[in-house]
Amino acid sequence: MTESLLPARHSCKSKTVALYDVDSRIPNLALMKLSARFKQRGFNVLLLRSIEYIKADAYYAASVFYCARSRSRIAALRGLYGADIQLGGTGWNLRSRLPTEAEVCFPDYSLYDHSAYALGFLTRGCNGGCPFCLVPRKEGRLRLEKGGFDAFVPPGQTNVLLLDNNILVHPAAADLLQEMIDRRYAVNFSQSLEFKALTPALFDLLCQVDSRNARFTRRQFYFSCNSVADADHFEEKRSLLKALGKDRVTVIAMYGYNTRLSEDYRRLRVLRRLRLIPFFQEYWPLKNMRSRQPDDFFDMNLDAVIRLTFRSNGYNWEKYLRWLNRLYFKTFGRYYLPLLQIIYRYNYKKGIERYLRKPHLLTTELYRKEA
Repeated sequence: MTESLLPARHSCKSKTVALYDVDSRIPNLALMKLSARFKQRGFNVLLLRSIEYIKADAYYAASVFYCARSRSRIAALRGLYGADIQLGGTGWNLRSRLPTEAEVCFPDYSLYDHSAYALGFLTRGCNGGCPFCLVPRKEGRLRLEKGGFDAFVPPGQTNVLLLDNNILVHPAAADLLQEMIDRRYAVNFSQSLEFKALTPALFDLLCQVDSRNARFTRRQFYFSCNSVADADHFEEKRSLLKALGKDRVTVIAMYGYNTRLSEDYRRLRVLRRLRLIPFFQEYWPLKNMRSRQPDDFFDMNLDAVIRLTFRSNGYNWEKYLRWLNRLYFKTFGRYYLPLLQIIYRYNYKKGIERYLRKPHLLTTELYRKEA
């Protein structure tokens, strides 16, 4: 965020610091470290999620996402406090950093009254060059974090949510997996794992890790599949997927960045054929990192895509169909009736009526275009 925590004019007697969590979906690690440092110096610390004015001696806000709602909340905070509030986080500025004196602090989990799991990094950065990813720009090249698990896991805590972006690629990956096994941690790889990075040795270790879902209620492994090339790796190593167990592999598939419909379809068919649990994730544009979606996105028969079915996570699949519906209208100025009928066949059945009241905006023709 800034070089120092407070302007020099502030003393340490009964002062109050307000920390605003703009949009985090889990406890914000940066705010917990700031809280720890301020409490070490004798300050009272308040956590706020609503945008409201309070009297304090210093104000900090952290934003994770660069989206309209988050930007609106940041604008409201700046309207309340002007230059007195210090802003940070990926959603604000990729160059923002915690002061070193806060970065080295053990997280203050009491800020969120949180005890369900510990969260932190074993590695930071990434050596990959994925054009949609901000990690190399924000964190630099892949490296080990100092302190390992002891830097963020409280004594007695066995649930650990890792924020690492590319842990399997690091030369120490085998040692890190072995440590998870030895400490008997239940681990959630929240940013997913890179399937193509699995060597036979790493795979044997990963099978022994107690990898869990986000609620730590069941065994689950998370991988990413953001391109056709990624899908090919899943095909080539399908035997490894079986070894991880039935319904134990969730694959995060991003859409809305730089793929055409035919490429999405190919990835989706691989996930369906391998009986993997899909998690479809829309690309949220970041500042100076806009979508590269081709103008000719609709390059194949739309019906072939919308008739795909998955054994699980149907609501998440519906999110992709809804996105497809909005893009179709934006591209052609009308809706496609078969797509609407599939979206509304189970949920929100009455919602289709608002489309049917506009027949001039509907078409039932098959959209056909050879890839």
